Amino acid sequence: MTSLYQAMLSQAVSGQMLSMRDVSQFSAGEIRQTLADLVAANRIDLANALAAAGQSLYPESEDILAISALLAEIQQDWTTAEDMLRKLVETQGDAATPFTWRHLIRVLRCQCEPGKAMLAAQQALTQHPQDDLLREELLSLQDLVSDQLPVEASRQMH
Repeated sequence: MTSLYQAMLSQAVSGQMLSMRDVSQFSAGEIRQTLADLVAANRIDLANALAAAGQSLYPESEDILAISALLAEIQQDWTTAEDMLRKLVETQGDAATPFTWRHLIRVLRCQCEPGKAMLAAQQALTQHPQDDLLREELLSLQDLVSDQLPVEASRQMH
């Protein structure tokens, strides 16, 4: 249990939250670990507050962006998850991992955006052409999008 975790719980017991000044004494990595601990303890309310503080303090931290995206995914807040994952991909640039891309694609699928998910998969494969899971994802999305095209065309005709 991190000292940030202990401080957050003691403040929460008294009905208060830590100040930004208090949280700013911790690194992005410590905030990420504490977020993971809070989620494991099902303290989602505190995790959300800490994620917001972490994003404010470390807006370009890969640790904060990744854990914030995962927290949003857990809560099925697909818009926030997409935003965090897109920022993470942008921050990582050419070093964006297949894992990050797969999360973004999954979030886009959850938003019923197969076209956007397919574009993300294509972009991911340009960076990771040997990744079999990304290739399978792209093929699946291409099938899904092509299956939807006749339905969309018939809707537009009526």
